[in-house]
Parts: sequence; C-alpha cells; structure tokens
Amino acid sequence: MKVITLLGSDFSESCLLLSQKIDKEYNPDLVIGVLTGGGYVGREIFKTLSGMPGRKYAEIKIQRPDTKQKENGLLKLVLKYSPTFLLNWLRMLESVVLEKKARKHNPKRSGTIAIPNDIDSFLKENPKNILLVDDAIDSGATLNLLKEYLESHYDNVAIKIAVITVTTPHPIIDADFFLYHNRVLVRFPWSNDVKKKR
Repeated sequence: MKVITLLGSDFSESCLLLSQKIDKEYNPDLVIGVLTGGGYVGREIFKTLSGMPGRKYAEIKIQRPDTKQKENGLLKLVLKYSPTFLLNWLRMLESVVLEKKARKHNPKRSGTIAIPNDIDSFLKENPKNILLVDDAIDSGATLNLLKEYLESHYDNVAIKIAVITVTTPHPIIDADFFLYHNRVLVRFPWSNDVKKKR
C-alpha cells in the first residue's frame, strides 16, 4: 500500500489518461459525477472524452456519515500542520481499519438519491449508456447503491464505472476503468490532508 498525491497538472493528466481508457471501449450518453470527489473527476472526464453530440453530464450527492466527521475544524488544523509522512501513515491506517470493518460488517449504503428532472426525462427516452465517475472505490458501497438505483428506476441502461483508484482488493462493486487497482491511496486537491502552498 502506498500514498500518492495528484494536484494541479498531475490531477488533470490522470483524468486525461482515464478518459483515454474510457474512449477506447465505451461511449456514454450520460456521465454522472458522484459528489464530492467524483464531481471533480467527472467534470474533467466529461471535458476530455471525445465529442459526442447530446452527451450529458450530471452530479449526484451521496454523502457518507464518516465524511462529516473528517470535516471537523480541529482535525483540519492538525492535518494542516502534520508532516507528509505522518499524513501518509494515517491514510494507510484508516484504509486498513475501514477494510477490516467492511469485511466484518457487509457495508451497505442507504439514502435518498435525487435525479435532476432533465436527466430523469433523458434516461426515460431510449436505451442509454451511463458512466458513473468517482475519485476512488473503497468498499464500493456508494457506487453500488447508485448503480442499483439507476437499474431499478430506468429500463435499458448500461452502466460502467470509472475511478482514479480502487483502494481495496475486493470491493462490493469494481471499476470498469481505473488508473490504479493495487491499493494506491490518492491525495486529491480536495482532500482534507492536502498540503496547501503558502
């Protein structure tokens, strides 16, 4: 397991590489960025996919309860002044703990998913290819929830998943397109532990 940081042009380049992989095999009618991280990646993917008239982009929010805990002000302050080696160690520790927790308790997400009206109408028209985009798959529960929702509410949808990294060896749902699938943890520009330039 290792931690890498993708900021600025490294992040943009990674999204372009992922987009090129997608372009070779899949032509989505709709790209959905799963907020928060998947929104950043989704927008980049949508911009760099080869042109297709009528392709749409949407963002859907499914917030995990543990994300709210990470937004604590004191924790952000501690992370801001911690050395990178400690931040990397904390990320790896968190990943191991979450993986063990997922093995012990089958992770399942629940929540309300609101599809924007224009996207709802678009999905009801004809068969559609959908690309779900997130920054990472950990347990896979969030993307699994969204995929099951879409398949149960819309006929004739084909769904594929794209992420920068798959962080665990056996997620509930896997990515069809990815850059890393070897336990690489990625520090993104929106990560709480990213070191801001002063």
